[in-house]
Amino acid sequence: MKSLLGQFYNRIKGSQEDIASEGLVYILKQSLESRKVINQIIKFNTNFTFSDLTYHTQNVGKNLERPDISGIDETGKEVLLIEAKFWASLTHNQPNGYLKRLEDNTVLVFLVPTLRTRTVFEEVKSRILEEHQDLEINSDNLSIVIKSSQKHIIIKSWNEVLSSLKSKIEQTNNISLLSDLNQIIGLCETIDQNSFQPITDEDLSPKIPKNINSYYEIVDKVVDELKNREIGISTKGLVKTPQRYGYHRYFSTKELGLNFALKLDLWEKCADTPFWLSINTVEKKEWTTTEKLTKSIESLCAKHNFILVPYSNNKGFFISVKPTLFETEDVVIRNIADRIESIIEEITNANT
Repeated sequence: MKSLLGQFYNRIKGSQEDIASEGLVYILKQSLESRKVINQIIKFNTNFTFSDLTYHTQNVGKNLERPDISGIDETGKEVLLIEAKFWASLTHNQPNGYLKRLEDNTVLVFLVPTLRTRTVFEEVKSRILEEHQDLEINSDNLSIVIKSSQKHIIIKSWNEVLSSLKSKIEQTNNISLLSDLNQIIGLCETIDQNSFQPITDEDLSPKIPKNINSYYEIVDKVVDELKNREIGISTKGLVKTPQRYGYHRYFSTKELGLNFALKLDLWEKCADTPFWLSINTVEKKEWTTTEKLTKSIESLCAKHNFILVPYSNNKGFFISVKPTLFETEDVVIRNIADRIESIIEEITNANT
């Protein structure tokens, strides 16, 4: 849908998420029926029945966590947090900092572009698993429940939520509010569909190219680290390969052909990491993929919560390799090499 706000989205200074969040809360404050829609979405996904909630934006917590939208019930209890996302990564507090803030029997919702629902769900799940094990995970519905506290985490698209609000407001014949909502829908659809994100001052910081250049170096240094461990890693006859969307380092063991890569396209579309590993079987000096290897890789990814992305020709897979956060380069390199060594060992054992 075209809207005036959508036409000028690339001129918005500051956070587009904040504009969308403030707009959504404005709609909710103006309309009891729209608030009922949010409650219906919550009930359908959690079986919780909330009262008519009061909504606030940017409600800072004691640990400086700042969810975009919070919903307060009639007793003053914060029962709902909504985090608005377009293309920004999850912050350090998301989701675990927000979950610590919430009491039992509450809900955390991530509102994201349609194309990011699966990616954000996988990242949220991975982070929750770092601190909680008593989970009920519904990968089809993109929802997670911490069973001991009945805290529910739901991933929803902007399109789904805003379309539900629009349908209800159309029934009330509130022309003015419908016009306001259409402005927000137009903004969100434009951001969702536009692959070019407006350039900000932060994007032009030298930190951006410095980081990306360091990622190229990390790929080389991880492969060098693996070679130095004397675990049968060889790069003989295998060249370093820059490509349009990144950089690839090929290496092999006696049984496996591997590729550790900086993959900007997969980073953008599939998971919040620039680093990816692919694995093939070496048969008669040819790298190939077998049904047995495929099953081993799928089992490994399910076990360790790795993201698995098939090649465009469906003749192999890339596995997400997430770097350790807030550490020095030597620690990052060592930890990635440890993980790859462990993956090699598991796959080799599974295929012998």
